[in-house]
Amino acid sequence: MAIPGFVDLQVNGYAGVDFTAPNATAEDMLRCAARLRELGTAGFLATIVTAPPDVIENSMKAAAEAIRQQGPNGTLLGVHLEGPFISPEEGYRGAHREAWIREANISWFRKLQDMAEGHIRIVTVAPETPGVSAFIEAVRDEVVVACGHTNTDYDSLQAAVNAGLSLVTHFGNGCLHQIDRHRNPLVNMLACPELTLGFISDGHHLPEPFLRMLANCVPVERLFAVSDSVHFGGLEPGVYDSGFGPVRVDEAGRLCLASDANVLAGSAATLMECMNHLASLHVYGEHDLLKIGFETPLRLLGLDAKAFAKRGGRVAFDTATQLFVRA
Repeated sequence: MAIPGFVDLQVNGYAGVDFTAPNATAEDMLRCAARLRELGTAGFLATIVTAPPDVIENSMKAAAEAIRQQGPNGTLLGVHLEGPFISPEEGYRGAHREAWIREANISWFRKLQDMAEGHIRIVTVAPETPGVSAFIEAVRDEVVVACGHTNTDYDSLQAAVNAGLSLVTHFGNGCLHQIDRHRNPLVNMLACPELTLGFISDGHHLPEPFLRMLANCVPVERLFAVSDSVHFGGLEPGVYDSGFGPVRVDEAGRLCLASDANVLAGSAATLMECMNHLASLHVYGEHDLLKIGFETPLRLLGLDAKAFAKRGGRVAFDTATQLFVRA
């Protein structure tokens, strides 16, 4: 089966374009979208991360303008607001700046949604932070609510699920390297069958046994892959300046701190590269891989996969190599 390409619900940027840059523009976003389309991404959400309020507001306006300009069959499907309503704890907040993290704020979210012209499709929150359940109840009819960058306890997570939480943002990442073996957010999330889990399958963020564990323990209908790519993706190998120090893109496409190769600095992969890494493990067949990288992301956005597939086939599964190729 040929599809137009994969659907990525978490793209922070690519090819030098950062969607949360202070000067982000619609033209930048459209240029990035065109490049991703060439590389097998038929649809994606521009992920806007924790930043000063004026920066986030500018990115919302830029995304809305880009969606207007691209037309009805464009690649940019909306916005994923990942932060600032997340955990401020070291380790759980990841690369998000503590100074810009804030409690969930319904009125400001409404302002952002107006600026985005209704195109915020997913918002990521930390269930254990104050006011989150009320926030979820207030917005659940207009956006999908996910948990991520969280040190949630089970009771807080259950309260959030009851309020309407339904997704997990990059399961297995955005938490401490060492956690309690029983009482930790990953176990709590796995204990909730209501949650659909997003995960980064670039071959760097999650080791092979972890990906195999997901295949063995979670129904395929509750899984979707994301790239979580940042603006260093698609650039030549080398060292680049970033907001948290020099970073290195190596020959294998791994993005890490230049000072410490063991510390990742985001993903430099496209979703097609992520899907081919997942395919190389031979834990899923073609049909299930298409669910993970195409059908489920569209379903989560309320879009029909059969209708979307009519945009034309640009990516197909090669039965000889057991990998996806661009047509």
